[in-house]
Amino acid sequence: MKKLLVVLLVLFSVNAHAGFLLELGGTYMSDNLTTDETKTSAKYFYNIGLLFSLKKHIWGGWNYSGISHTDKDDTTIDFTASDTGPYVKWQFGRHELYSLSMAYNILSTATFANGTDREKWTGTSMWFQFGVMPEFKEGFHIGASLNYYLANYTKKTVDGTETSSSNSKSWIFPMLTLTKEW
Repeated sequence: MKKLLVVLLVLFSVNAHAGFLLELGGTYMSDNLTTDETKTSAKYFYNIGLLFSLKKHIWGGWNYSGISHTDKDDTTIDFTASDTGPYVKWQFGRHELYSLSMAYNILSTATFANGTDREKWTGTSMWFQFGVMPEFKEGFHIGASLNYYLANYTKKTVDGTETSSSNSKSWIFPMLTLTKEW
């Protein structure tokens, strides 16, 4: 609890010269295919980034993101993951219209379920983003981005037994993003 209090004090006592950026983003996609067999798919991704100004237009901080994919036909395949790690963002162009971002998530934990089998995966992930985000109000940017997500999992736990594994997940997707700069 004391550590959380110290972190909150640091986050909200940043002076005007230091610069602080809060980023929220997300996407949701759904698909239904009805033939003799109905197939459905739902996918979402979200992120929360807390960044501090490193240099003019360059931000660094921490990212937390989540991903979920569910595909249903004869069986249901579920994949969910949560990722956290360092995050860097570079804003450029007139009025910081464009941005390039990268997160290296040092901890990525996922759950994979295929019918009745359920596995927990542990590894790392990377997330790259190219965004176009016009400023709509002083300090507020909103826009869209093209994203690439890649996770590599090296450990698998099934029924309490941990083993080495080589599982991965990649996805290219669009996303809406909102940032607030102080």
